[in-house]
Amino acid sequence: MVTGHIRRDEYAEYVRQLFSFDGEPNMQTARAITFQVTDDCTLRCSYCYEHHKACRGMNLETGRRIVDQLLDLYEKGDSDFINPNTRAVVLDFIGGEPLLEAALIEHICDYWFSECWRRKIPLAPFTRISFATNGQLWFGPEAQHLFEKYHEMMAVTVSIDGVKELHDKYRLDASGIGSFDKAWAAFQDGKKYGKMTFVPGSIKYIAPSVKMMVNEGCEIIHCNFAYEPVYTAADAREIFDALKELSDWLIDAKKDVYISMLDEPIGTPKPQEENENYCGGTGAMLSFSPDGKAYPCIRYAPISVGEELAESMCLGDCYAGLYTTKRQQDTKAMLDAITRASQSSQKCLDCPVATGCGWCSGYNYEHCGTPNCRTTNICLAHKGRVLGAYYYHNKRYISVGDCIPRVIYMPYDEAKAIIGEKAARELWKMQEKALIKFADADGAD
Repeated sequence: MVTGHIRRDEYAEYVRQLFSFDGEPNMQTARAITFQVTDDCTLRCSYCYEHHKACRGMNLETGRRIVDQLLDLYEKGDSDFINPNTRAVVLDFIGGEPLLEAALIEHICDYWFSECWRRKIPLAPFTRISFATNGQLWFGPEAQHLFEKYHEMMAVTVSIDGVKELHDKYRLDASGIGSFDKAWAAFQDGKKYGKMTFVPGSIKYIAPSVKMMVNEGCEIIHCNFAYEPVYTAADAREIFDALKELSDWLIDAKKDVYISMLDEPIGTPKPQEENENYCGGTGAMLSFSPDGKAYPCIRYAPISVGEELAESMCLGDCYAGLYTTKRQQDTKAMLDAITRASQSSQKCLDCPVATGCGWCSGYNYEHCGTPNCRTTNICLAHKGRVLGAYYYHNKRYISVGDCIPRVIYMPYDEAKAIIGEKAARELWKMQEKALIKFADADGAD
């Protein structure tokens, strides 16, 4: 099995919580560093946010300079990104398609671990390697050598968008041929997790796609909606219907799996004092492009937004250093100052189902010209998902009893406008039944 047991974001968050202070995670204790090893890709996915792919590739010298700079920061101890307070690091590799540079990834990892030991920097045992792949090069000799060497500390996701019809609709190679068969073979070889991305045109595939992954033995399935499309009320209703179908199947079959779209804590008000930025792309990570330039994340890099927009968000490079010019320092100060409140409308701040509604700071920058301006294209998709999660947890508690019921925070009239009066009435009756059963069980204890 190649896939790790803890995903990159889960591992980093786990470490941050271990070293939390007054319940607030300490971001410095775990950092993600992205090496964009190539601009190139074997596929031409229609919804990919990397709109400016080229043929650039990182060389080993640049990769080593990045490692040197990061470990220099640790030793100097005066950086708020990585310093002796840092306990864990995730080395994340991305393209394009990262396995085009599997040998380079292996060499960079070799250098990271050897330098940690040589310098007596205690990060090596707490380093994880992470990347997502389209699976087209999975069985190549360089990829297999990488997996063989580092599989015990590696979290790899093979991106499967669902059933073959859906996957081959959006994930095409340069010749316009679907990529499902190779991706599926890679998934079968290293399956543990599934990852799927949905857009308005693919909502109807949610239930059959997740069922397929569950039946293949996936224990954890991460599903998300792309941030770029503008979702409508009709999309929200379709999302609810798809999640209702999926919920009924999971409950009837008593499947004990984690589906992020249903199981993440969502659909409650967010306390005003919780003012953190949802997205880590404003300082929680760094991304290095093939030429060694550093950006807040890959979404600000030239491969995503083009050279002109990327330049103003560049934070330095692995040769001259980070934050060495006033513009770079001003950019860092601007990013550090971004909060949930600074970028959100009052409507978003007051939303009764705000928990779990996310955003991408890099896309905010691409769309608005600043990362401190929250795009809300995903609003109705989030609300359709919230209604689906209410349905799932309350029905599952009534039928199976192995979860906690959820209180519905969405106003009835708003839910009715999305899913119709009959479905809304059913949802509220289910909530009432679940909460009564929960209260009776609590009283009996």
